[in-house]
Amino acid sequence: MNRNVINDKAFAVFTAIAILIGASITAFGQSMTPTALVADLYKQHDAKKSPFFQDKNRALVDKYFTRDTADLIWKDSTTSSGEVGALDGDPLYDAQDTDIKKFMIGKASIAGEKATVVVTFMNFDQKKTVTFALVKDGAKWKIDDISYGADYTLVSMLKEDAAREDAEFRGEYKVGPTTCAVTPVKMAYEVRWLKGKGAEMFFFKEERDGKFVFESEKDKSGRTGRFVFDDGTYRSGNYYRGDGKIFSVGKPN
Repeated sequence: MNRNVINDKAFAVFTAIAILIGASITAFGQSMTPTALVADLYKQHDAKKSPFFQDKNRALVDKYFTRDTADLIWKDSTTSSGEVGALDGDPLYDAQDTDIKKFMIGKASIAGEKATVVVTFMNFDQKKTVTFALVKDGAKWKIDDISYGADYTLVSMLKEDAAREDAEFRGEYKVGPTTCAVTPVKMAYEVRWLKGKGAEMFFFKEERDGKFVFESEKDKSGRTGRFVFDDGTYRSGNYYRGDGKIFSVGKPN
């Protein structure tokens, strides 16, 4: 092939990219347009610099997402404790395994302070459409949600998981005059007391008369402690200490 033809094609591709980037940036480079923001998110995500699945840089999440959505993403990343959280697949490709072809970011549809950007691609032999909903946050555009079809969205997944988490034995509890922090660890629950040292391990024992019981390992005296919750929301109940004392248990809102 003629070298000039190759150079002309390379120049044309370079020019097209430059025009797209240039058109996507507002005057003086103050903020990215919706299309540019989505394009940059994919670029950083594919370069292993994604705001997802990391708990070191909250500002990276805020760069792309509205505050409420960023809060959900950040909570999912920082409370998963190394386990799979709400996002068990790639949130930008709606899949666990990817072989992406024919990737295309559409032109933004803008209506006042809201915008929509549609991304299409082939993953293996399946055509996929991912729709980004953006809103104006001051002078900047931010992603408010990502839709994968029907009522299946990024925010709905994160909220559903957060709701399930609230209905688990985990987090901070007020126990009588003190507090404790509970963290699920495999098949057990690690309980760290505010004024204590180290941690106690509790295990689900039984559901009886609508109440849920978690019992600790035996101490040196052979005694155990028990959390007895009023119901499956794990928000209120009593703690029965090994020495026989009973304390009310409540989960702060």
